[in-house]
Amino acid sequence: MSEQDSKQVILNMVKALNEHVIDGQEAYWAKGSSWNGPAGAGIKESLKHFQEGWQRPFLKAFPDKRANDEVVIAEGDWVAAMGHVSASHEGEFMGAEGSGKAITLKYRDFWRVEDGKIAENYVLLDIIDFFRQIGIDLLDGNGWDDRGREVLQEPNG
Repeated sequence: MSEQDSKQVILNMVKALNEHVIDGQEAYWAKGSSWNGPAGAGIKESLKHFQEGWQRPFLKAFPDKRANDEVVIAEGDWVAAMGHVSASHEGEFMGAEGSGKAITLKYRDFWRVEDGKIAENYVLLDIIDFFRQIGIDLLDGNGWDDRGREVLQEPNG
């Protein structure tokens, strides 16, 4: 399978998810595939586990969600994407009840495609930023966002 073919599998799967297709994902995911999320999201050891433990609850929390890939690249069996989900936070997500706020959830996805289907998916989500957007500072003011900024004021900074 070519890199472009692998990339197309991912583009088709994302298109289906943007149309909120959960049942029918078997067209894109191999039997025995795994979804490996960040802390708090966990590892989903099968497509069914992924659907019930991530996709359905995520769609309930963000019923108008849309993934916006900014970069998609392929190399060998691997396809990677960087982007953000834009959505309204309407239901419970990781302990936070729906806020009604429009959010963006930044992500990085890495998929391994084997025989035309996704065999593995590794996902990073900026959960700290999501919580900031709904008014919860998980770092209690101790984030490093501005750390080192003072060097910008120096003559050679």
